[in-house]
Amino acid sequence: MFTKIQKSNIETMVANKINEGTTITGDISAQTDIRLDGKVLGNISSSSKVVIGPQAQITGHIKCNDLTIEGKIKGNLDVNGILFFRSTAAFEGEVRYKKLIVEEGANISGSLVNSSTVTKPLHQSTQNTAGNGQSQTSAAQTAG
Repeated sequence: MFTKIQKSNIETMVANKINEGTTITGDISAQTDIRLDGKVLGNISSSSKVVIGPQAQITGHIKCNDLTIEGKIKGNLDVNGILFFRSTAAFEGEVRYKKLIVEEGANISGSLVNSSTVTKPLHQSTQNTAGNGQSQTSAAQTAG
């Protein structure tokens, strides 16, 4: 009734794939999914999903919709959707993400900033004290 999809079939369905043993020096830009199993010295930009395989080594910034990391990255990440650090991931840099998943064992060194958090404004009120003509402004932040 249901057939099981093997990992190799999923890997071949990726629109752009850089195999292990391949080194690219320069920036990569794509409108579709990218899977990297090789080495990249440059920035990566995709309006879709990027998968960094377990043998991959990336030195550069990555900007994409969804990102799954199994290999090594040194650079900054800007992820508009889901950022997934697998247990084999090794990352050094700064991250902006909307949703984050981290498996136990992932090595993350740097800062993580959730870009979907809503900052509530400070509420200000002006009050006259004892009719002396002075005004006092108080600020309070509501926790959400």
